[in-house]
Amino acid sequence: MASPQVASSQRSDYTPARVHVWRVLSMLGALIAVVVGLLLIVTSAA
Repeated sequence: MASPQVASSQRSDYTPARVHVWRVLSMLGALIAVVVGLLLIVTSAA
């Protein structure tokens, strides 16, 4: 009986970690997109 509880607790611990990783990666991608956009604006204006 202990092993399904352990498996469920590991699954619930693993899923928020995966969501956190995707959230950080999406924020990093958005930051990179903003920087690239600003660079394109600056280089086109020069």
